Amino acid sequence: MNSNYLQTSFSINSSKKILTKLKILLGVKSAKELAVIFDLKPNTISSWKKRNTLCYSKLIQVCCEHNIDLNELFFSNYTKKTIEKSYINVPIIYIDDYLEYYLSIEEKHLKLKQIYYPKPVFFDMVIQLYATIEEHKGSHLVYAFCKKVDFTTIEIGKNYVLLFVNKGFQCYKIIEVNQQKERLYLQKDTAEIVEVPMKEILEIFRWIKYLPC
Repeated sequence: MNSNYLQTSFSINSSKKILTKLKILLGVKSAKELAVIFDLKPNTISSWKKRNTLCYSKLIQVCCEHNIDLNELFFSNYTKKTIEKSYINVPIIYIDDYLEYYLSIEEKHLKLKQIYYPKPVFFDMVIQLYATIEEHKGSHLVYAFCKKVDFTTIEIGKNYVLLFVNKGFQCYKIIEVNQQKERLYLQKDTAEIVEVPMKEILEIFRWIKYLPC
């Protein structure tokens, strides 16, 4: 056995930090969402933070169900080799983070939240937004798994998530691209086709798949 491993001093995280890390690993944002996973009332999660305590049996059960390393969760300086080997960090943008993302776009989004996702992945961003899903009626809040592209690689008839100037992220189908006029022709659901100047679009992401929130 590695003697250096035995000599390593691990710092144990507080309940608050453990729950915060767990939310990131599970891809949820609020205590309410976390409580649903634990099958508990939201105020139970809040009381754990206040009293610096946890229901370890529940915690272990959730970690086993979602394949989360307990060492990574409990120890602040635990070696992440296992996680780094099997998972990749993927940036996630929640609706509440749209403004911060927009304002920091020139800073290469250094403060983006991250989730762990099993390798391999074919997307590089997860975006929370409202979108109309064909198999469901109406608009639904979803996590869109996307890959950033540029205007030269756009495929006609495919869905994309577009970051508009002063309008945030919106999902559209690309109907036509006019590179000469620098115009995109977009359609949302069965609505009329709209013409949008490329300069009004800051970033464009190819829609890969989605999960309901």
